[in-house]
Amino acid sequence: MSGRHDRHLALPGFGAAQLGRLRAASALVVGAGGLGAPVLTYLAAAGVGRLVIVDDDVVEEANLSRQVLFAADAGGRSKAAAAAERVRALNPAVEARAVAARLGADNVAALVAVADVVVDCSDNPPTRYRLNRAALAAGRPLVWGAIAQFCGRCAVTPAGRGPCWECLFGPQEQLSGWPTAAADGVFGPVCGVVGAWAAAETVKVITGLGDPLVSRMLLVDALTGETLVIPVQADPDCPACGRR
Repeated sequence: MSGRHDRHLALPGFGAAQLGRLRAASALVVGAGGLGAPVLTYLAAAGVGRLVIVDDDVVEEANLSRQVLFAADAGGRSKAAAAAERVRALNPAVEARAVAARLGADNVAALVAVADVVVDCSDNPPTRYRLNRAALAAGRPLVWGAIAQFCGRCAVTPAGRGPCWECLFGPQEQLSGWPTAAADGVFGPVCGVVGAWAAAETVKVITGLGDPLVSRMLLVDALTGETLVIPVQADPDCPACGRR
């Protein structure tokens, strides 16, 4: 019988060593919503050994058009718990731990410390800035995706250095008007596109395959069908990763 990972193992450069790295890896995924759903689906299917899923929210009917990890009867359940259950159903070989709590100053360092890679699928600036700082301090690579209405972006912050989220977007106060799904809407399929790309970047970081989106940022516009990859630079005076 053909094995689960045969098609990956048929890829150039993807061998037993890469599969072993995936199985040994631990990924911290913050956010089990529109972005987290495809990220968790593809990381589980790829065989990442341990997934820690952080989300303090519950599943609502308004989530179901884009958060495709959840069935209609999941309403009212913890997103983290429902996502972990779904991950285990997708691949019983994957250990899935649910953390049904908000990422905060009291738990971020401990959660990041036990991860090999951090994936930011959150939807609010305070969490993004906190996670960016914690990943830099712990020397963990950070893969992040972000969506707003019909558009999305994705990049990778390498372990312990920039360009980081704060380099690119400045102080947190500048993002006071960050779009929200409830107020501004979000196009479900763009979550899948950006989330799948973030999952691909995570697999690349773990396995050493290819060229991750470091010092580059992916931009996607679902309305026009345009996809761009633009160069980005670290800010030497960035308070998170720069000289200070």
